[in-house]
Amino acid sequence: MGYEPAAAAIMQHAGVEQSTMMGTPCLRYRGAFMAMMFDKEDALIIKVSPDRVNALITAGMGMEFNFTKKRFKEWVLIPLEFQDEYLTYLTEALTYAQGKTK
Repeated sequence: MGYEPAAAAIMQHAGVEQSTMMGTPCLRYRGAFMAMMFDKEDALIIKVSPDRVNALITAGMGMEFNFTKKRFKEWVLIPLEFQDEYLTYLTEALTYAQGKTK
């Protein structure tokens, strides 16, 4: 499932809303950044734990996000080749965001 249908599905969860970041549409959970498409890299950015970021990069499913020359330890790029799993990744980002707001 590509980004648009996955985003529409995840927005059905309480607390998830569409917003913007860096002039780009993004998803937030109770105001906190959760995910967005990063068109410059043709990839989904999700916010998950630093350990999960490292695991996704090591497994070859994710790429480091360092757009500002600084590594974002909780952000990982998921390339378009994995877009069939974007709903799973968005769900994972939502679960992480829910855990951080408790």
